This record gives sequence, structure tokens and C-alpha cells, in this order.
Amino acid sequence: MLIDSHLHFPHDENKVREQISGAEKEGIVKFINIGTSLKDSAKSIETAEKFENVYATVAVYPHDDKDKDTYTIMEHLKELALSSKKVVAIGECGIDLSEWKNGRSLDQQTELFEAQINLAIELRLPLIIHNRNGDETVLELLQKYKNTGLAGVAHCFVSSWDTAQKLLDLNFYISFSGIITYPSGKYLSETVQKVPNDRFLVETDAPYLPPQGHRGEKNEPKYVKITALKVAEIKDLPLQSIEDYTYENTTRLFHL
Repeated sequence: MLIDSHLHFPHDENKVREQISGAEKEGIVKFINIGTSLKDSAKSIETAEKFENVYATVAVYPHDDKDKDTYTIMEHLKELALSSKKVVAIGECGIDLSEWKNGRSLDQQTELFEAQINLAIELRLPLIIHNRNGDETVLELLQKYKNTGLAGVAHCFVSSWDTAQKLLDLNFYISFSGIITYPSGKYLSETVQKVPNDRFLVETDAPYLPPQGHRGEKNEPKYVKITALKVAEIKDLPLQSIEDYTYENTTRLFHL
């Protein structure tokens, strides 16, 4: 059994049903549907309420809801987080220093990220980190809250083993996506190999980042098995062991 720990279901209920059905045939039994804006977070909850094995998260992505100030965003996010027992985390949120036109500045992103860190601490929910080229800022902020009980996961991990070690020390899990199956993702093998078996998750980030062999397609939760197979290959372990570890780790982190 596997859990897709991070995906973005379509907003069409029939398409969600189709994707769940396809994934279940591959042994994927639970799904964490990620919020990235106020509107998307509300939809994530709506979907989770309709499907027993789907869970929701709420957050505002670094460059979403730019027309709203942090205070307004946080008022709405807290209300959303408390509106359903299917909400299992705050995220994805964080720092994105890739090339965005008209995006938030680093200072604005940091303010919004820190506010969401505080919400996760207040509600005792894990934090799902989005990090693109922002290792230094992310680690600096997490270090600030080291002794608060904050825990979470670095989603779609693409940084170095050195960064992974620092995140592990800060009570965070490491999540691997289809990127580890790409030739360009070979550098991640060190982290996959070295991360403790009780501290990693697998995800699709569907509909983005389809694994090797499916690039050019829309990603789907059923493909998380391909990522799990790659982890098994790198760690030189049976697929069943990877399934067991990731199922236990995801259940533990998100209190499923």
C-alpha cells in the first residue's frame, strides 16, 4: 500500500473519481490534496469531504493571492483550517526564488511564510514546505522555530544532502517526487540513499512532474508507484519495504 503524500487533484469531481480508481488499482490507498491559495484550499477541503481516502491541506503559495495582505490571508486560512477534520497540514507554503513576473518580493514571501509557520504551530499541524532556490531563507526561518514542536515535510525535495540533514535535524521529513527518476535528478540519489527509512515520503505533485517514461503527460497519483520503485532501487530494498516505510511515515506525520 502506498500514499500519495502530495498532489493537486483537478476540480472536476468525476476526474478525481477516475484518478482515484486508477491509483487504487496500483495499490495507492490514500491521497493528500494540497491547497495553494485561499480558493484552492477551500476546494481541497470540498474534495476531501467527498472522498473518504482523500485529505486536505490549506495554505497560500509564495506567489498566489497577491491582491491580499498577510493579515487577511491568515484570517481566512485559519478559518479554513478549522472548518474540517479532513485538514491535516498547513501547506504548501514557503520561498520561491525562481523567475516569476510580478511575484512577491523575498521580504513579502518571508512574511507570509512565517505567518503560516506560526499558524501550523498554533494549530499543531505539520507544515509542508515549498522551496525553490530558497534554502538559506527556509532553514533560517525553521531554525528560529526549532523548539516549538514544529514538524513537517520538505515537499518535492531537490536540494543537497547537506540541506536534507539540516531539515532532518529540524524535525522535517524529506519527500521525493518523480524528479528522482529523471537523468537530471541523479544527483538526488545521495539523499535518497542516506535519508533514514523512518523520515522520507513519496509524492507525485500531480498534475506536475510526471516520472520518466511519462514526461509530456499530465501526472496522476497512480504514478507514485514509479517513484517508490526508484527509491527501492537506489536504497537496494524491496518495493514492499518502501511501501511499508512510506505508509507508516506519512500516517505518522499527518496523523491519518
